[in-house]
Amino acid sequence: MRIFYNLLIYIIFLSAFSAPAWSAELTGLWQEYNDDTGNPEALIRIEKLSDNTYEGRIEKILPDTVENSALICISCPGSLRNHPLLGLRILSGLKRKDKLTFEEGEIIDPDDGNKYRCNIRLSEDGNTIEVTGYLTFNWIGHSEIWRRTR
Repeated sequence: MRIFYNLLIYIIFLSAFSAPAWSAELTGLWQEYNDDTGNPEALIRIEKLSDNTYEGRIEKILPDTVENSALICISCPGSLRNHPLLGLRILSGLKRKDKLTFEEGEIIDPDDGNKYRCNIRLSEDGNTIEVTGYLTFNWIGHSEIWRRTR
């Protein structure tokens, strides 16, 4: 019986000091920031698809105004041209490499319509991601930090 109690105390101790269950998960709502001003620019919803890849869509443009909600992607390629920014899929094809790394994705910059390869690195605490877009080599790409929203 004493072994049972010791085991129970050990499990409670570990669960009290372990990271939240979602900390290693990419899914959720992320806040993206303007590189120049540092102001919040958009909320991106990242979801896991049935084929175990991840995609992200613009859920809200900030500030939340009628004008911003009516914006369209005039520079986007192909069928995405003139598509409303709200709901626009800007991330696609991301695959989990390990606990904190997601690779082989694609990201579209709705400002200029350019497509880039994309990798994402999730922080240990699950509260931020480093989103890197690049053409050939990820070490010469551009990275942004997005923060998880509750």
